[in-house]
Amino acid sequence: MDANLQFAELMRSLTSPSNETRKAAEASFEQLCTNPEAILPLICVSMTQCEDDTVRAMSAVMFRKRVSKNFLEQLSPASQAAVKSTLISAIQQEKTQNIRRKIADTTGEVGATIMGQGEWPELLAFVFGAGKSESAEMRESAMLVLSRLTFSVSDKLIPHIATLCSLFQATLQDPQSKEVRLAALNASSCLIQALSNLDDQLQALQVLIPALFGVVSGALNEQDEESARSAMEDLISVAEEAPKFFRRSMDPLVHMCFTVSSAEQLDKETRFLAVEMLLTLSEQAPAMMRKQQAFVANIVPLALKLMVDVDEMDLAQWNSTTEDEDDSEMTSLDVGKDCLDRLALSLGGKTIFAQALRPDLVPSFLAHPDWKYRHAALCCLSQIAEGCKRQMLDHLGDVVRQITACFADQHPRVRWAAINAVGQLETDLGPDLQNTQHDVVLPALVQVMDDVGNPRVQSHAAAAVINFTENCDKLVLGPYLDGLLSKLVSLLVAGTRIVQEQAITAIASVADCVESGFAAYYPRIMPTLKQLLFAQPTSKELRLLRGKAMECISLIGIAVGREVFLPDAKEVMDQFMATQTSALDPDDPQASYLLQAWGRLAKALKSDFIPYLNFVMPPLLKAADIKVDTQVEDAEHDGGDEEDEEEGISTVLVETDNGTKKVALKTSALEEKATACNMLVCYFAELREGMFPWIESVVKVMVPLISFIYHDEVRTAAAALMPEIVRSAVAAMRGGMCDAAYLGNLCSHIFAKVLPAIIEDPEPSVQLTLIEALQESCDVAGAGCLQSPERVAEALKALATVAEEVLQRTEERAGAAKDEDFDEDEAEALDEAAENDAELLDGMCTALASVTRSHPELVVAHFKDTLAVYSRLVSSSVTSLRRIGICALDEVLEHMGPAGAGYISETLPALVQYAVDPAPEVRQAAVFGLGVCAQHGGPAFAPFAGEVVARLVAVMQHPQARSEENVHATDNAASALGKVIEFQDGVAGGDAAAGAAGLAGYLPP
Repeated sequence: MDANLQFAELMRSLTSPSNETRKAAEASFEQLCTNPEAILPLICVSMTQCEDDTVRAMSAVMFRKRVSKNFLEQLSPASQAAVKSTLISAIQQEKTQNIRRKIADTTGEVGATIMGQGEWPELLAFVFGAGKSESAEMRESAMLVLSRLTFSVSDKLIPHIATLCSLFQATLQDPQSKEVRLAALNASSCLIQALSNLDDQLQALQVLIPALFGVVSGALNEQDEESARSAMEDLISVAEEAPKFFRRSMDPLVHMCFTVSSAEQLDKETRFLAVEMLLTLSEQAPAMMRKQQAFVANIVPLALKLMVDVDEMDLAQWNSTTEDEDDSEMTSLDVGKDCLDRLALSLGGKTIFAQALRPDLVPSFLAHPDWKYRHAALCCLSQIAEGCKRQMLDHLGDVVRQITACFADQHPRVRWAAINAVGQLETDLGPDLQNTQHDVVLPALVQVMDDVGNPRVQSHAAAAVINFTENCDKLVLGPYLDGLLSKLVSLLVAGTRIVQEQAITAIASVADCVESGFAAYYPRIMPTLKQLLFAQPTSKELRLLRGKAMECISLIGIAVGREVFLPDAKEVMDQFMATQTSALDPDDPQASYLLQAWGRLAKALKSDFIPYLNFVMPPLLKAADIKVDTQVEDAEHDGGDEEDEEEGISTVLVETDNGTKKVALKTSALEEKATACNMLVCYFAELREGMFPWIESVVKVMVPLISFIYHDEVRTAAAALMPEIVRSAVAAMRGGMCDAAYLGNLCSHIFAKVLPAIIEDPEPSVQLTLIEALQESCDVAGAGCLQSPERVAEALKALATVAEEVLQRTEERAGAAKDEDFDEDEAEALDEAAENDAELLDGMCTALASVTRSHPELVVAHFKDTLAVYSRLVSSSVTSLRRIGICALDEVLEHMGPAGAGYISETLPALVQYAVDPAPEVRQAAVFGLGVCAQHGGPAFAPFAGEVVARLVAVMQHPQARSEENVHATDNAASALGKVIEFQDGVAGGDAAAGAAGLAGYLPP
């Protein structure tokens, strides 16, 4: 058979409904692609000459998927030229619209690859020419090619900005073709996003804004909502990447979005996208949006209006479940709630609380005769609580009384919403709410649990007790235990299933809160729980209840302690083992509860649990090592239709050598994996050397998870586990179960993964856990645990890299503060980010001390390579960075001891300078360092002695030296002066006398 015919048949096979046929065709295609010179003519002929539409379309798609720098580099110059000419001519010749679009997409992808490395002037000439063509098909094709080019080769397009603006102006307003207008909007939005960091170019493109908005309004005027939604999605993409592009056109944009979102004749999906546009701008440029008076005044009313649109529901059906039907479909209520939550978090409480509590909004809605309005008002209060925390706390008593008054509302769904609001406030405003409003909230919750006609209300009241206890001191809850537990037990015994599920969890949370205070109630409650545990569940719902019984029993075991729980422990553990050995269905909820309950029993029983490890550990390790199925695809900025994230599926963006990839993973598998990892941390923390036999198996599974890019919690747990493993090994070594060589090999394996992860992890919170793992492991394993000069140098580099990243983020915050929209709320957000970075640096400083303490000689040899980073911290204009930089130098100098005297000349001048810093915390650190230098500096200190003494005396003699804010710095100065006198015999007589006099004057008589 002719090669072209064979290739055409291969393309057809790629569309076969048979999986086997498709897989075989894919394998054959991949094999052909190993020889680019051979396959290229086949693709070109099939794409341009085959009469079968399927073959032409698939040839274009497969060509696009296989295009890569490596593929093109294997082509001869003649073949590369053939690719270029074939693609352009294929666009011009193709008559079928969907195939032409595919060829245009392929041409853009190939163009991006070629122009990323070299030139293809003919392509831009084609685009500029086709964009002005009399043919609407060619104008659309030009826009499609541009969409694919923008992100990869935007630098090559910058010289043509004026031409592109002119071209976009024409195509965005194309009088003949809606398809051209939509393609132009997509292409221009892609270019705007690609140039989002280039102010001059963005300003030049702002002339397009009226035409961009015109595409949306034009589609709506034509009653083409599908096209309008496509256009709005492109504008939302611009808002995400370059929100301030719209700064000078906010009034018409806000007006358009409010008009669309309020137009009840439009589809909900269209209206919701208009709301999403406003929310995206609020999140990406909150200061800019706070200045938009029309937006601020109307956005909360819009959200409340959406939330009033609640479907009526048969109350019997509503009471039969805790979830609403068709929960996957976004409703007006969902959008309104999401709107308020995001607004409060982005715009800030000062703005949103004042708007929500306007007399015509929440207060008026709470008094409205229609239950839907009261329901909306309560939902509003629960949604804004997190973002309006400060304002809520200022009015906490009034807010709580208004909400709890609705526990007696005539409509059960309003009562439910009131309970839900209290539960949310308990979480967002705790422990302040628990400490000050317990006498209002707890009696009201107990009373509403009597709503026997509405099990869903009873269930939610029990759930609110769970929220209350999570942020509650046991002394606050103590006076309410009798009435609260009596009510919860009665619900557990006599309630419906949905009530029982929440009641049993509430009992568990109460026990977790009051701890040993629960012992008095143990004899009354444990028999009921054991009865549930011993029952054989016959349905998934009953299995869930039994799983919750496992959770409750294990939490009570921890609360009351080993002595109280031990008489029931064996019966309970036997039931747990019987459950684990039974053939549980893959979706049996008991499995996850059992996994966590074992860990709690280990904490409750301590060494008595060790005999059960042989039974518990294999399935736990299997869960921690579960392979999460992934689906990987390019995260393209193509503005194309993207399917909504499926329920039960999480997606993450991962940077690879081949660009950004979107990875889809099964959420339940990730959660099971994270739970298992956290349980391993619990076992090692509680059982120490009892876990020694399992160290090798655990290390094999958990060390690789330090870099598990798909889930922060898994990486955090893996990092937190490492020092616990080291503690277990050290305890085992002391007990004669292993030798020092074993410990050394273990540490080497752990540090080989932890140190690079400190640099590579993208999340500062995970970085902090990794740094703490390094610090704790060094402290536990002791001297020489890093084992080699190279490993010590790697540790120093990792810590310095974290400091460099913080310095870079600090510079970015300083730049953000100069933005014309910068305001008080923005300042608060930046302050919070700065506090998080300061916490990260404090961890870095502590780890640096541990590394130095355990490897002083090696740090002496290698610290010079990273000293410049700490010098930048010390010289920072930011007080917290100066303090931490000086503390880092203090730690290193102190733990290097006399061996570090060579660093005195480089570090001491800065310590002298900042000994009189305006900030007392900086002075405190600096004068401490002067004392360290005096103690360990030897002769290297002598040239600075006079100035050091003078600075220390000046600190001690300052008129406010003994004030509360200065006393610690002053005490450190006195201690440092004492070290100068004690350790620096060579100080000139006058300096010594001045120092002694200063010290004598400071000491009490």
